[in-house]
Amino acid sequence: METKLNNEGIRPGRARALPPDLSQVMGCRALLQLCFDAVQQIAPERLAEARERIPGCRTEMLITLLTYCYSVGIYDSWDIESANRTDRTVRYICAGTRPEWQTLRRFRRHNREILRDSLVHVMKQTWAFHFETGEADYAGYDWFESELIKEFTETAMARLDLAALLDRADAD
Repeated sequence: METKLNNEGIRPGRARALPPDLSQVMGCRALLQLCFDAVQQIAPERLAEARERIPGCRTEMLITLLTYCYSVGIYDSWDIESANRTDRTVRYICAGTRPEWQTLRRFRRHNREILRDSLVHVMKQTWAFHFETGEADYAGYDWFESELIKEFTETAMARLDLAALLDRADAD
């Protein structure tokens, strides 16, 4: 059964565990560190597969870039390409490269599961920080492992779907 989500990636009638822009909870610097950490959590064989899918790309950089952008609410590949000129954190991630929107779009399409897992990792860590600061309610470990992880996975997929939708709209 397919779950319907609103444009923020949350099931209707459900409280949002985290804001759409995770930097509101963590700050840009800490969120960036979580995005770097998310890449380190990916199994080397999965990274190797991602490199084979799109040869010549800086795989780890693109995972970090897209994870960060989707975490702060930048979904459109054109907007991400543009952010490389205007956003200092995006420029830092890209380290002097300028990935084109077509590359970003193709990379997202071919590495959806890796990006989903990276986003879920960032959301889990952000929620843990949110909880430690007293901003989140404790609902028990079992709830966290079942319901909240499901919500994070659904939210990550909704963000990826929104990115794909915006990219398709740009192609028209």
